Amino acid sequence: MKAIDKEIHTILRGMVSKREDGEAEHNDLLGILLESSSEESGGNGLSVEEVLRECKLFYFAGQETTSVLLVWTMVLLSHHQDWQERAREEVRLILGDDNDTKPDIMFTLLR
Repeated sequence: MKAIDKEIHTILRGMVSKREDGEAEHNDLLGILLESSSEESGGNGLSVEEVLRECKLFYFAGQETTSVLLVWTMVLLSHHQDWQERAREEVRLILGDDNDTKPDIMFTLLR
């Protein structure tokens, strides 16, 4: 795990270096965090190391949350047959008998 953390840190550090050298855009979350870093804001913001830790946190926390949520959804649906049937019925109601699922239909299901 430490080797993976070190590798990710090295990659992020490289991204920061490219931005500091003017080789990359600053119009994303990393750019915003770096602009507000203590080195850029007169000592009032995050240090570059803190920015790197936040980037790792955003990435891994979001990924973990999504995968855990999907697993728990499947577990709960398997334990609650009535919920499973209601979910299945909602999909049938929206899609009908047409098995040709289009992206716009998926957005309808999310509402």
